Amino acid sequence: MSKRDIAGGDRQIRRSPGIPYQKLLDADSRPVPAHLRIDTAAFLGDHDIPIERYIDPAYHLLEKERLWPRVWQMALREERIPEVGDADVYEINDVSILLVRTAPDEIKGYYNACLHMGRNLVDRPCNLAEIRCPYHGFAWRTDGKLKHIPGMWDFPHVDPRQMSLPEVKVALWNGFIFINMDPDCETLESYLGEACHHWDAYPLSDRYTVIAVNKLIRCNWKTGQEAFMDAFHLVASH
Repeated sequence: MSKRDIAGGDRQIRRSPGIPYQKLLDADSRPVPAHLRIDTAAFLGDHDIPIERYIDPAYHLLEKERLWPRVWQMALREERIPEVGDADVYEINDVSILLVRTAPDEIKGYYNACLHMGRNLVDRPCNLAEIRCPYHGFAWRTDGKLKHIPGMWDFPHVDPRQMSLPEVKVALWNGFIFINMDPDCETLESYLGEACHHWDAYPLSDRYTVIAVNKLIRCNWKTGQEAFMDAFHLVASH
């Protein structure tokens, strides 16, 4: 085993022959934050990933069932809904989430579907005094409680106490609004772990969105993510 190999189970992790990152930190003229000293290098296998994970519709359906409803997702920046009553929509797969600032220091998230016939409650950024379905006029307060049903006499079976808008978990971090559809999920702080501290010197809460650009990439989402996560592309692309 060379000096540039690191043990990892019964295999070795090969590393660049250049100066190790930790050596650079050793030479820093100022104290280095502890989170930059974390080294989690581990051999995770080198087997081929089955192509079905990228092209099989059945695998996509499994992700819709077991992945997206259970993970924290960055939905919006706070400056998108700065004032009480401001609302915007986040969509993932075939799920639409309505985010509403209900107080200066509170943001709530609801499934963006009327409990009557499922029509989207909100289609675009707006400011709400109430959440009213544009189809039949069922209305909720911004805290999610049922406010009004037109022709209530036609709905004697409806219990207003059971007609609150279903909520999703919402958490804020550095100006970002995160959502999680799993009511039993871990906290956002636990989910982000040490990644939170990597921005201590550059608080993202002091930043703001200048322009938002959406681009459709004709590939599986994992292909798009991996293109930005791997270090291998840096040498050729950058």
